[in-house]
Amino acid sequence: MTQLTYNEAFDPYHAAFRLVRLHLACDITKRVPFDTIRILDFYLLFPFRLQSMKFFDDDKGWRKVSKAYVEKAPYGAMPDDTVVFSRMEPFQRAAASSLVMSGYLAPDAWDRNEVQFTKEAVPDALRLRCSELNTRMKDVVEILCQIRARYPLGGRDGLKDRTGLLEYRYDPV
Repeated sequence: MTQLTYNEAFDPYHAAFRLVRLHLACDITKRVPFDTIRILDFYLLFPFRLQSMKFFDDDKGWRKVSKAYVEKAPYGAMPDDTVVFSRMEPFQRAAASSLVMSGYLAPDAWDRNEVQFTKEAVPDALRLRCSELNTRMKDVVEILCQIRARYPLGGRDGLKDRTGLLEYRYDPV
């Protein structure tokens, strides 16, 4: 794919950085389906797109937070959410594979299409940079951590269904 402009969505190095940000912000220590991480990564990169997600009734106030990030939208027209999300997948997979090779993700979990961060210490400089950005976007990061903790991935009313980013109808029940 040839690009005329840089877009963080299609940069595997930036994707690896975002995965580490999510890990540090949400304290992801247990195995998480890769699709959950992909969805959280998408909304970390495009917080203004959270407005289109179907929230639980108690969480509808999150739309207001999402609207506050509209100025972060790219200057040019972007395809719809599902197209951008599917185009991001190879870069997210490359990022996760790189983190496996670096020892930050468990290879046995990755073989099952899951993400499990190891006890490998994140370098201080990277930890500091992640902390700075997570603090700057604290409201969105807190929403993403709540989504990970409270919304199941599959099935009707799961994360796949509520975001519309992935097909849920063929999930095992």
